[in-house]
Amino acid sequence: MGLLIQPKTAPRGAVHIIDPPANLAPNIRITPQARYYALAELTRRAGIPVDFFRKWKVTVSREKTIFEISNGASKFISFPHANAKHLKDLAAGKFSYVTVPLAATLNAAEDSSISYCVVPFVAPMGAEGRPLFHLVDQNHLECAVDLPLSILLTLSRWEELRDVPRDLHGRFQANSSIASSGGFLNRPIIDEYGLAFEQAMELLYPSWKKTERKLRIKVSHDADNIGIPFRWRTAVRHSLRSRAPFNSVRDMSSWLSTNVEPAELRSVRDIVTASLKHGLSSTVYWKAGPPGPMDSGYDPRHKRVRAVVDWLREIGGECGVQPGYNTYRSPEKLRREIVILRDVLGEHPFGGRQHYLRWCPDTWIDWENCGLAYDSSVGFAEQTGFRAGTCVPYRPWLFPLNRQADLLEIPLIVMDRTLLEYMKLTKDQAIGDVKKLTARCRSVGGVFTILWHNDAFLDPFYRNVYLGLLEILQGINNYNWQAEVIPSFG
Repeated sequence: MGLLIQPKTAPRGAVHIIDPPANLAPNIRITPQARYYALAELTRRAGIPVDFFRKWKVTVSREKTIFEISNGASKFISFPHANAKHLKDLAAGKFSYVTVPLAATLNAAEDSSISYCVVPFVAPMGAEGRPLFHLVDQNHLECAVDLPLSILLTLSRWEELRDVPRDLHGRFQANSSIASSGGFLNRPIIDEYGLAFEQAMELLYPSWKKTERKLRIKVSHDADNIGIPFRWRTAVRHSLRSRAPFNSVRDMSSWLSTNVEPAELRSVRDIVTASLKHGLSSTVYWKAGPPGPMDSGYDPRHKRVRAVVDWLREIGGECGVQPGYNTYRSPEKLRREIVILRDVLGEHPFGGRQHYLRWCPDTWIDWENCGLAYDSSVGFAEQTGFRAGTCVPYRPWLFPLNRQADLLEIPLIVMDRTLLEYMKLTKDQAIGDVKKLTARCRSVGGVFTILWHNDAFLDPFYRNVYLGLLEILQGINNYNWQAEVIPSFG
């Protein structure tokens, strides 16, 4: 007999529980609310209006989750659950993925058609050869795999909770991910499920029309270094590295006169202006960390920094935060830096990115507790691509709290040092990689998020590559995260 639950954390749709939640580890429970959230993210990517989705009745049993859709006639969509053995294998770190054909080829991507989906963290379940969604009869669609489980674990970055080797900065590495080992890090697999579900809905409701979504872009710049405080070695490096002695002269002049901006701070204006000339607005993330081996230690309350912040607002740019190296897994240090940055940026909502991309799933909770609006740290330092399997901004699932975060995640797809330092690409190769990734984002109506550091713009090679990228990125609409309402589903 089913039990109808409606606690504060429950979704608004009717959820019938017939079996207790499955556990993958302490505080990692695959609850009915979590499954409902995962399916809400699927339908959102398929362009299904929220008001329509909220009317669906959901029944969660031991074997499957069933959606009943009443829209003139009752229709059913069922999703089988992974069995207990498979969940134990996942808890033990034994991962697998399956490739599932679509009912029809989707000619969505610019560079190639999508003929199959890659689904991590699931087992075939005896559905080999069947499409991801197939008709049982004219009123019943069935999924071939436990798709909600895959969506939930991928978006929540559950695999990063494992005790696996980290790099020297304590970061989960791309080569430890199932997406990298499986060769599908360059695909927004979660968003592609949305295309498949759209196709499935057309089988149930031939007259149904989705809500269209188009490619957008978010250009961002991490202001790691701004030339404040003045350091002689920085001034000398600018002369040698950038082969532009006037940058060193500017640094020394800024030391002598408060009316002159050092080269690195001036580069914030320069890179933002270059982007604007191509119709792309920029977001600059500022720091407030104390000086240290990995932090330059500038004070964002300095009047020259405030002047650039004011200028950015005047031209329609955006400012955010970049918490310092040592705020990772240190909520109190994070809170102190956010207090300082809020003094500079004001009380209006803003988000940001962790310095050095030092991030883990618990970071979402720490950021939410600080009242930050969004994070954009979820991208790998050493490889470009879709770390969370998506380029569609979303509110992540918080396993310890069994609810959706009051925080937006805007996944990072490309970073300058990833292309040119970690991957060691040439200019043409870097531009080719970005073209492929933007095509993937366009195919699913996602957001292409790129990070280019302001001080990298002083380096002739990095500057030349960025200007080349602007040529291919111009014309894409800017992403306005404040204008996009993402509802709560659990």
